[in-house]
Formats: sequence, C-alpha cells, structure tokens
Amino acid sequence: MLPTTELRLRLKELDAAHYAETDAIKTLLFAKLATLELGGWTEECIDKIVNDFLDSRNPRGKAKVQEDLKRVYGFQYRKEFRSLMVGLVGIIGFEQIEGKLNLQCQQLESALSRLKQVRDICAHTYTKPTMQIDGPTIMIDLLSKIESALAEFNNELQRIKLQP
Repeated sequence: MLPTTELRLRLKELDAAHYAETDAIKTLLFAKLATLELGGWTEECIDKIVNDFLDSRNPRGKAKVQEDLKRVYGFQYRKEFRSLMVGLVGIIGFEQIEGKLNLQCQQLESALSRLKQVRDICAHTYTKPTMQIDGPTIMIDLLSKIESALAEFNNELQRIKLQP
C-alpha cells in the first residue's frame, strides 16, 4: 500500500483553496486537480499491491503479470482491478478474498466507479464555468473509502494460501 499522509494534506489544501476561491473557473480547477491526484494515487497504489505480492511470492509468471500491469491505465473494479487480481491468485483465490470482504469489495467498487466517472470528466474535457465537478471534499471521502478497502484487500491477499 502507498501511504496517504501527503495526499490527504494536499487534498485538504486544495479543499481550503477551493472554498476560499471566488473565481468559478479556479474552483473547478482545484476540484479537477484533487480528482486527478486521487486517481493517480489509486492507480499507483494498485500497482504497488500487485508488485509487492509478486515480490513476496516470486511466481514463475511474474514477468507476464508485470507486463499486464503496464497495459492497465485505469482502476475500474471489474475491468482492471478484478482482472489484475485474478491474474495474481486465480479466480478461486480472488473469489475467496471477495467472499471474506464482500462489503469492502462492494464499497471499493462503488468508490472506484465514482472516481472513474469524475476523473473521466476532468481528464477529457476543457474547463467551462457551467461544469459541475465533485469538489476536493468528495475526493477526501473517496480516498478514505478506497484506502480502507484496498488495505483490507491487501491484507487478505497477503494471507491467501495458493496451491503450487
């Protein structure tokens, strides 16, 4: 897992600037930046979880999983996260973890879905005064949900017993 201390501080600073700002475009830019920062942290955190697992287990297929990881440019639960984890521990291993962490996995899926929706707006549109973007406060809340769920998932991932 990646630490969140610096990111939380950055998001809180963006939140304060967002609420202090009177220019509509600048408030939107603060919101965009908060969203993009959280998206970047999430992608890097998932990469770290995968790489740490590979380093701890050193499987024969390590290089293939690392190649797959290089081709992942998102963090959707079903499309990217689930497929990466199934590549690590197989469908049975993944379903064991998901079964133990049903609520956390649902919360993670929901938070990642919301982040993806907002991130896509931020990354693929020009900022206009009529736009509506979730503010940094929402990103702080999403960070808490994503961090908590990924930490629980990572803990279970490290505990899983795999057949050789």
